[in-house]
This record gives sequence, C-alpha cells and structure tokens, in this order.
Amino acid sequence: MKKYKSLLLVTSAALLGVVMSSCCFIPPKEEKLDLSKMTLVWEDDFSDEKLNEEDWWYFEGVASKGDNADTIVSEALNTITGPIHNNEIQNYKKSCVTVGDATDSDSVNGRTLKITAKSTNGINWDSGKIQTSNKVDMKYGYIEARLKMPVAYDKNGNEIANNGVWPAFWMMPTNSEYGIWPRSGEIDIMEYSPSTSGDKAYATLHHALSQTNATDVYPSLGSTIINDGEYHTYGVMWTSGTLEAFYDGESLGTVYANPGYDNWAQWPYDQEFYVIINLAMGGNLGGSINKDMRKAVYEIDYVRYYK
Repeated sequence: MKKYKSLLLVTSAALLGVVMSSCCFIPPKEEKLDLSKMTLVWEDDFSDEKLNEEDWWYFEGVASKGDNADTIVSEALNTITGPIHNNEIQNYKKSCVTVGDATDSDSVNGRTLKITAKSTNGINWDSGKIQTSNKVDMKYGYIEARLKMPVAYDKNGNEIANNGVWPAFWMMPTNSEYGIWPRSGEIDIMEYSPSTSGDKAYATLHHALSQTNATDVYPSLGSTIINDGEYHTYGVMWTSGTLEAFYDGESLGTVYANPGYDNWAQWPYDQEFYVIINLAMGGNLGGSINKDMRKAVYEIDYVRYYK
C-alpha cells in the first residue's frame, strides 16, 4: 500500500566515467541509521495488483543507464524511451516488469516488484526499467529500497551463476539544471555486477570535475559484500551538505561533503532527483553474461522516502 504525506521531485541521467575524485571535508559518519526524527512521506510496497502508474513510468526500448538528456516522455503510453548507452544489450519492455507474490516468505507483505530479464538464445535479452521522474521527485531526506539481487536460471529452470546481470537502484536529476550528464549529477544507491565486481555492491556518485571541465568524476560512497541471496536494504541519507550510503541500516563508511565555494559542478545535489530501478544485462559494467543463462529475476520488496 502507498502512503502519502508529501511529495517532492526526482530526475534522470547517467553513464560511467573514468576519473576518480577525492571527497572534500569529511564529517563524522553515522554508524547506525536513525530515522526517529524523520517522517515517511512516500512508499511503494507493491501490494497493488499491478505497478502504480501514478508514481512510476515504464521505460521501453533499447535505452539504458544514462539517457536523461535524450529521453522522450509519452503521456499517452505512460512510457519513457531513449537511445542506448554503456554497451548494454537488453531491450526494455513493459512486460518484463510485474507485481505479484514474492518468491519466498521474507518479503514485508508477501508481494514484490519483479524485473525479469529473459532470453531464448542467451544473446538477445529483454528486461525491465521503471522510474518516478515528474511523478515522485525528491530533494533531501533518506531514500531506501529493500532488494534481492537477481537469481539466474538456465533453460531448464535450474538456478545458476548470475554473471552478466547489472541491477541498479539509482537517482537522476529531474530537470538537469546544470546541463547534460554528468554536470547535473547522478546518485547510484546500489549497483551490482558480479562479472566485473564479484560479490560487492557499490554506492557511487557522478558529477563533473569542475564548472569548466565536464569530465566524469565518481567518488565512491562505499561497498559491501552480498552473496547470500537474501533481501537487504540499500539507502542514501541526503542533506544540503552531505551524501552517505547505508546497507541494512549501517553506514558504508564514506561521507561525500559539499565542497562549497559555489561549486555546483562538484555539488549538483541541490536539485530534485527521481528514482530509477532497472536490470541491465552485459555492457561496460555488467560484463560477460553466463552463456547458460536464460532468465534472471530481480525482486524489489519496497521503496521508501523519508524527510
């Protein structure tokens, strides 16, 4: 069921870059998550019969991570389309996004959102992507999802290694006030790519090197090892001065701080962003796909936004 106490804004844009940046002033990190002084203003626990299209867009076509500058919104079809990026090979389809009974008993209410990547030959893939742009946009607060990493299957339905999947839970700027990617920023709350990064899930930022140099810099907010096939929570605490990632309610240990000096290039995070959830296949980060894989299922238990 959805709960609404207030709504804000959230947007889109992304790609991968090549230059690492160091954080500026690092304030003390919050070891444990404390939401006692925050209010839940929006959530989706996917208890409805289908995806709530008042909150979410379906993304359809061959577009993938990092398409904000070129997206086309179709009110009639309630979809977003765009060009391909990052050498991913999936074709996003509405039919790959479903809401229904969870695959096990560990979900909050027994129902989850499932994004299923499918292939008949292990080469051509269909998958799913949804986002809240211009429907539920956000600025500051705590944004969290409870996720289970994709479980992969062969043609006979046997569970196999999920190499080649690239699930993500991330945020893009709603209006790209500072220009096209990476100038207006990107907040990757969770990315997982076993072919290239093993069992680790990462939280990462993307923005420009400076106001005159749009080279992508991507400071890490930390990483954690996940290899148990269970649900875990992934979130980011976002204030006017800091960004900090959390895993199962504990800090990943790194705080990125606003460098100040009116430097929007390294702190474009003073605008509204929106949530994106997708399952990409292969590509620059997804890497080589297990040749025996024919299906992978990414489950989302809930998404929550606190102010």
